[in-house]
Amino acid sequence: MRGTLRLVIAVGAIVATLGACGAALASSIDESATSQLVDNTHQLGDLQKKLGELQSKGQLAKAGRLSATADCGFEEPSQVFLPWGDLAGYSLIPQGDLTDTSEWDLKNVTLSQEHDPVTDGAGSLLFTKGDSEAVTPVMCVNLDHPTLRLFLADRGGNGKAHLDVNVIYEGLDGNAHDLTLAKLKVGSTWAPSLVMPIGVNLLSAASASGWTPVAFEFDVHGLQKGETFSLGGVYVDPLRSR
Repeated sequence: MRGTLRLVIAVGAIVATLGACGAALASSIDESATSQLVDNTHQLGDLQKKLGELQSKGQLAKAGRLSATADCGFEEPSQVFLPWGDLAGYSLIPQGDLTDTSEWDLKNVTLSQEHDPVTDGAGSLLFTKGDSEAVTPVMCVNLDHPTLRLFLADRGGNGKAHLDVNVIYEGLDGNAHDLTLAKLKVGSTWAPSLVMPIGVNLLSAASASGWTPVAFEFDVHGLQKGETFSLGGVYVDPLRSR
């Protein structure tokens, strides 16, 4: 009975998240920008089904390597994106201000002293090559941490390059999996990304700890010669802030 109740709560939270995100998108992002979100409803539907099957048997998700390295510390949320019409409160992810990048996994990415206009930090990540990639530290999310938002700038391009945003998550089997959330495009000045539902935080309903570990992977595609992508502060939005 308890497992069934937790599943109902999880599914309800996902529906609430999508509705809340839709409100934020409508107020701060134009219709063309929302096409940057990847339709992963099928994959999330499969996860919900597996979650229900597991809980119907009274079982919990297996803990794997991601759980062992996850950082569960988040600062109190604030209205980071209020200047862009987003009333929700957001918290920096662990090392999200880039003052310390020791737990990031960086490939052909350098640290620039330039930073976005909101985040107090050491600078930004600079993507300069076609295979540039950055992976955040592993963190804990639950049904209270449903969305992701960050600051970006694209310099010297023709508008065709984009940044893939993937969530790496620990599945019910304890193994690492990934899901693409968005393919982001941005102009030459610092601007916030659209609001990206994490989705896989629903798996926390099957965890003994009440949370599930995730990391976010950023891959640049389509860079022109001399073009760079800059990534600034990275934030999550606890649903309780809405």
